[in-house]
Amino acid sequence: MNELEQFKQTFFEECDELLQRFEEVAVTLVAGANDAEVLDDIFRTVHSIKAGAGAFKFQRLATYCHEFENYMDLVRGGKLQLVEGDPDLVVQAGDILQDLVNAARVGVEAEAALEDDILEILRNKTGAPQSQGGSDDTAEVSAVTTSGFSIKFRPHRAMYETANEPQLLLHALASLGEMTVSTDHQALPDLIKLDPLEGYLAWSIELRGEGIAEDSVREVFEFVDGDCDLEISALDAGVDEADSAPVESQAAEIEPAIVPGNAPAADAKTVAAATQSTSIRVDLERIDRLVDMVGELVIAQAMALDSLSELVDIRHVNQLQALEDLTMRTRQLQEGVMAVRMQPLKALFSRFPRVVRDLSKKLEKNVRLELEGEATEVDKTIIEELSDPLTHMIRNCMDHGLETPVERTESGKPEQGVVKLSAEHRNGRILIRVADDGRGLSLTKVRQKAIDNGLIDESAELSKEEIEALIFMPGFSTASEISDVSGRGVGMDVVRRNIQKLGGRVTVESDEGKGSTFTLALPLTLAVLDGMLISVAGERFVVPLSTIVETVCPDPSAIRQLPDGGSVMSIRGETIRLIDVCGAMSIDRSGQPEPLRKLAVIVETEFGRRIGLVVDELLGQQQVVIKSLEANYRSIPGVAGTAILGDGRVRLILDIDGLSSMDVPRHDAGLQTKSPSDTNRVASGGQSV
Repeated sequence: MNELEQFKQTFFEECDELLQRFEEVAVTLVAGANDAEVLDDIFRTVHSIKAGAGAFKFQRLATYCHEFENYMDLVRGGKLQLVEGDPDLVVQAGDILQDLVNAARVGVEAEAALEDDILEILRNKTGAPQSQGGSDDTAEVSAVTTSGFSIKFRPHRAMYETANEPQLLLHALASLGEMTVSTDHQALPDLIKLDPLEGYLAWSIELRGEGIAEDSVREVFEFVDGDCDLEISALDAGVDEADSAPVESQAAEIEPAIVPGNAPAADAKTVAAATQSTSIRVDLERIDRLVDMVGELVIAQAMALDSLSELVDIRHVNQLQALEDLTMRTRQLQEGVMAVRMQPLKALFSRFPRVVRDLSKKLEKNVRLELEGEATEVDKTIIEELSDPLTHMIRNCMDHGLETPVERTESGKPEQGVVKLSAEHRNGRILIRVADDGRGLSLTKVRQKAIDNGLIDESAELSKEEIEALIFMPGFSTASEISDVSGRGVGMDVVRRNIQKLGGRVTVESDEGKGSTFTLALPLTLAVLDGMLISVAGERFVVPLSTIVETVCPDPSAIRQLPDGGSVMSIRGETIRLIDVCGAMSIDRSGQPEPLRKLAVIVETEFGRRIGLVVDELLGQQQVVIKSLEANYRSIPGVAGTAILGDGRVRLILDIDGLSSMDVPRHDAGLQTKSPSDTNRVASGGQSV
């Protein structure tokens, strides 16, 4: 990639950030008075995009931004007031701006006349002529051509701070005609006093050629307007080059730079420190490669520790200490690298006020969106995959869940409905909830619809949770009419499938007449996991450490058999279901000795439910690198993924919520012992025995 292409890539990345901010603030506009800061934000977005568009000769984009910018300048200056319909106009203008940026990004022409209607409305409001030429004065100047221009150009510090490069401007000027350039470096200070962020240089330029319009010259500098000193004067067509003032003389007349050479160095350093950037842009692919390499390092370190620990004893204290230090440093490195991939959900959540605003008008419902937990951080890969599922769930809440204003008033509810989008960390996972205060699910209607669609048998007896889960089945919809919003029976099953691909799950809780809550439970990262190694019938498994509450040795008197063959135990007055991992994983115990006493690892599911995993032995805590099982094999109930341990073998990571919902065969051998004792607490808080 050449230097110009790198600049373009940076420009489009900045456009994405600017347009995201634009959408966040544009949806808050209302007719009448508006926050000046909001109007300034919108103006700055359009102005910044216009600047880059001019530099890279995206003429159509620059022209559109110029008209849009003129309108916003009048609005923020109080010369125009936003009236009814104007907030929607600004939002629509932003959509067109996004389309033009996308077209420029891929190097194609946007749809013909895409922006014409919006431009006509903007020009009507600003009083500008209905032509691309802008004002009459500008059109008159555009018609004037000359043999050339003398240009004096001195950048300000602000121009460099906004990533604008003088060489790009000079390159654009050179495309207009023959150019002679002289650099004025009189303002350069001594090296010891030089501030690398300051602009000390100025340029004197003679641009010659037939038919050059002053408009074309000014367009080159349009995007740095206000960030530089600029003088443009026409050269007489009949003046010979010998009669004109020497370029060197012109350069000598240029005013000194903003920071003179004898300025105190301390002042320059103070200014530099105040404006120095604290972040850099890094290609995501590079971070992914770094994460993969650190993952392999963690595996290699575990294998080295596993093999060397068998060779050293108490006489090799220094070697053991070095191994422990290596383990700690490797973990710190891994945590630091993973933190780079973590991003707040604000970037994702900020998209949905626009979705709610547009859909409210389409459905003729009064809806307020509440956001909570926007600062919650999660892996960037997961964020990128959540946009479509969350969009569908919000649309589903607004279309199916919330009543019309009339219906809400009749039922004693406020006319304005509420959709709440929230996020939080729990047990090493991220929980995202989409809730509404609407009509909720009618269990009778859902069950009957499932029967009509042949999804369940009419004689089937289902619990409340099982009936609610029917909405995730393919082809299920309770919408009475098909629209462009919903009703086609395609959606919630796709949502569940997409969430499952990320190693998560989605559930729904509903209270008829009061509303529904959809909950997404996802891993914080797809890369690493702190786990507890367990042994069952000679096989090793990994239990996520964040789910472990405590480990106990079950007392036979505390264990009760259920009619269906299952087992439960009582611990401090709480009844906990026991799941034999050996039976759940279909392990054959033939030839394997039974342990004298089994352990029950008490774990907590994502939604607060506790179960006990019956295992033979705890082997210790270890950090493991997660490898997808579904991508390399297929999905297995009760298994969240795989990990490569220090012995080089692949081990399964148990899915606690998956196990809790499985119908596990009865394998209760070894649960009861011959030496009864009180229920002894062996470990607590996820620590190994």
